[in-house]
Amino acid sequence: MKSILKALLAPLFICLASGVFNNTASGQTPIVTSEINLSEYDVIFLTDFFDVKADKLSSAAPGFSVRIDGLPNEPVYLSVKAIARLRGGNGDAGNGPLVEGCTNNLRPSATGSLFLTASDFASGGIASISPSRCGSSNCACSENTALKKKIRDMALVTSTAPPGTYQLLVEVFLASNGRKISGDSKTINVAYSTPNEVFVEINEPKTGDCFNYLNPTFSWTCSEPSVIVRVFEAGLNHRSPQDALTGGNPYLEETVVGTNTLTYPANAKRQLQQDRAYVLQVEANVSTTRGSMKSVSQPVVFRISNDNLGKMLDNFMNSVPGNAASAYFSLRADAIKWIPIVSLYGNVTLDGNMLSEGDLQILLNELSVQPDLKLELSVENQ
Repeated sequence: MKSILKALLAPLFICLASGVFNNTASGQTPIVTSEINLSEYDVIFLTDFFDVKADKLSSAAPGFSVRIDGLPNEPVYLSVKAIARLRGGNGDAGNGPLVEGCTNNLRPSATGSLFLTASDFASGGIASISPSRCGSSNCACSENTALKKKIRDMALVTSTAPPGTYQLLVEVFLASNGRKISGDSKTINVAYSTPNEVFVEINEPKTGDCFNYLNPTFSWTCSEPSVIVRVFEAGLNHRSPQDALTGGNPYLEETVVGTNTLTYPANAKRQLQQDRAYVLQVEANVSTTRGSMKSVSQPVVFRISNDNLGKMLDNFMNSVPGNAASAYFSLRADAIKWIPIVSLYGNVTLDGNMLSEGDLQILLNELSVQPDLKLELSVENQ
């Protein structure tokens, strides 16, 4: 009986032992991970990454590192490749790698890791490209001199990397046998050559528009999905829209993401008021290697008013030929000249007597039927 039991248990023991051995061996096989960290920016000042004139990687390039973990206790080397696809194409420079090559052997730390920054990849660093390794196993060495010149020439003008797609690939090889054990790639899209390329324009309202309600809707066009909408009151002491933008606290300051419209919110910290003028501006923030920069729209001045007087005068002036009408409509279109005084236009008087809206309409009706009327208009600043 015992011999039969041994005969049955022996294969089971062998299977269990085999499983333990295999699990142990599997546990001893290193799992090597690698990760390229390269920050995303809308605008990259190339001189922050490269000494363009010397054609060398800067040792202080921001937001760049490579981390490799789980390495065996033996030397490794890296294959590094950079690829650039410029917006509009590379032209005669072709699509070959911008540069590729391999490093000298690198010794992992006691914990089996490597952490490399820009200074390590810069000339003279421990992970800089080694000419002596070119042509060896797994190490192709090339440089697209035409593309490098194209990028360098653009950078000498704008100090920034040309818009396009840039890709960095890093592979890890054992120095003993050239076997690849890990790798990673990182692709970034550079959208603009300068922050000024970010287009921001207010569509509604137009300068001079009036609303007879307190919650107008603003709309804009912007190449960025996130903007800040600000509204300031145009005060009596302001001589220009810019004065209003810099001279007080905003009535509204709201970040808007993923849409290009905003209705003045009922929960804004300050509500719009009747018979007041306001300045609207939309701002887009642009991420760069030198911090956040902004691109702003031209300011737009609008009013909250029923604008009865303005509509009366508009209708009348539309029927009047000559220079007076041109001067009037030029004045109406220039926000700087009609930032509000009392009731937007001040008091309307005739021969020293104040006119109501009804009185003014009667007077304009009488004037409009006089065929020989010669109208002169002058503007005085007081």
